[in-house]
Amino acid sequence: MHFRHLLPLAALLLPFTLYAQGTVDSAPIADQDAIIRGVQLQRRDIFDPNERSWLARMANRLHFRTRPAIIRRELLFRVGEPYDSALVAESERNLRSLGIFRRVQIDSVRTPTGLMLRVLTKDGWSTQADWRFRSTGGEVAFTIGLVETNLLGTASTVAVRYRKNPDRSSVALLFRRPRMFLGTVGLGLQYENRSDGRVGAIVIDRPFFALNSPRAFRFEAEDHRERVLRFFEGQELPSDTLSRRFSLVRASSAWAVHASSAGYLRAGVMGQVQRDDFKPEASTAPFSKTVTGSLGPYLVGNRARFLVTRGYAGFAREEDVDIGLTIRAGLQLAPRAFGYDRDGIGPSVNGRVGVTLPGGFGYVDGAANGLYTAAGLDSGSVQLAGTVVLQPGSRHVAVMHIEGGWLRNPVPGEEFDYGLGSGPRAFGSHAFTGDRSIFATAEYRFTVVDNLGGLVGLGIAGFVDHGGAWYAGSRRRVGWDAGVGLRVGASRSSDTPALRFDLARRFANDAGPSGWVLTVGKGFAFATPSRGSN
Repeated sequence: MHFRHLLPLAALLLPFTLYAQGTVDSAPIADQDAIIRGVQLQRRDIFDPNERSWLARMANRLHFRTRPAIIRRELLFRVGEPYDSALVAESERNLRSLGIFRRVQIDSVRTPTGLMLRVLTKDGWSTQADWRFRSTGGEVAFTIGLVETNLLGTASTVAVRYRKNPDRSSVALLFRRPRMFLGTVGLGLQYENRSDGRVGAIVIDRPFFALNSPRAFRFEAEDHRERVLRFFEGQELPSDTLSRRFSLVRASSAWAVHASSAGYLRAGVMGQVQRDDFKPEASTAPFSKTVTGSLGPYLVGNRARFLVTRGYAGFAREEDVDIGLTIRAGLQLAPRAFGYDRDGIGPSVNGRVGVTLPGGFGYVDGAANGLYTAAGLDSGSVQLAGTVVLQPGSRHVAVMHIEGGWLRNPVPGEEFDYGLGSGPRAFGSHAFTGDRSIFATAEYRFTVVDNLGGLVGLGIAGFVDHGGAWYAGSRRRVGWDAGVGLRVGASRSSDTPALRFDLARRFANDAGPSGWVLTVGKGFAFATPSRGSN
């Protein structure tokens, strides 16, 4: 029996199995005599008060320090409550997850009046230039942008980016502020003006702010007017060009069935209405209007386990890594009355589990979904990924990642598409496309200096990539590359991932001849399957 045929059963049973096996351990017992008598904020600027250089003075004057209310609302403990180390650790993670601090530390201090918690936050430089560059000789893709992640000290993000690649150019605008309304509801806006279309989106949400939060909701809408290019067998020109009209409205609400600082079991319901129509770009016929909807429940189970590590994605910075167990399973009902050709159900399951290793850690991510009708599986996808991180010394880190994917009847334009920075980094745009994919990469980085002049970390790296994509029934198409690179991370920035300056050697295959490629990117050359929201 194929894995995809087990999706409905997995969607229904996995969260219950997870919970029954002990998803939620008992919470740490708080010292009832250690009552919190006060909370003191120590808000530091980009440079500490003892750093008196002209650069420090200028940076601090230009920067808006994070407002006290922004910090206090992320704290899960209150004056008059018993001290709980688990809530303190989660509060630190909440503050780091805002992406605006270079250092977060919460200490307990005994005073004559009782237990005092001292919250130290050090702001990062939040105004960042976003620039990336990729070239395979005959093709160039680049991004130029400006991003502010802590607008006026409110933890709000605004960004403007210009992107250019062989297919199109675009200008993208972004705004995101968590807890914008009533201190709990966030707002996100995005608009992208493309040379061949436009995309707009809005998100209004109240997420789970802590492991033991009782409820959450999310509303999102997006609208696309775009051109879809389809490439086959590594061809330089698209074999098919379509015009697309896509609109989506989706809402979900979830609540905690059981929750503690050790994990949770959450139940939710999600519904959506969408329109998705295509026609040949050259056609003068009007678009059809196909509207469909679906509705159904989902469950999320979690056993919490976090590591605080340094030198993984960046330099000299504390980074939270989730190696706990999380599984989300859902079932969407798609009846004919909601616009489909026939009645159907759409099971889905995704999750993540991690483990500590000698000198490091590892984790596995997975996501699967499908739409079943009386005729069988109509469409679906399965994606799996595994990552291992080893740190044999304070200056050394090795990262190994492998992923694979399978699609059935994908929507045009949503096939796997590797090249020009996606997948093996030394190949040209659309070098590998299809409904099957595999990608593996390994990198070894040595940190030359982790905080040069209190400003920047520098490292050198060697890497090798292997992967590709192909369509079912055709031959497997993959390629190799290898190279060296420079890693640069600003220790005063609020952005943790390091910049990558890579010189890669592409090995010849049917996708193209051998050659050298220069790429400038950020973070790792891979991503993991989505684990869903709420």
